Amino acid sequence: MKATILLKTNPGVQEKAYSVVKDIPSVRGVKTLDICHYFGQFDGSVVCEYEDLKALNEFTEQLRKEGVFYTETLIAIE
Repeated sequence: MKATILLKTNPGVQEKAYSVVKDIPSVRGVKTLDICHYFGQFDGSVVCEYEDLKALNEFTEQLRKEGVFYTETLIAIE
């Protein structure tokens, strides 16, 4: 299954937040496919494949650190 996680960062700490996203700790059952940074309402996104919702939730919690204050998870319909 696939999901896209949209990220918002605190103003002024984008570089620190981007480094956290770039070095995402591995979570069993989740594989990162793509990372993008944006100008707009959201500051970035992470596209991933996951085995179950528990693993996806743990992965999302790992993203909410060091300046990432909000995430919105979009689960793909396959």
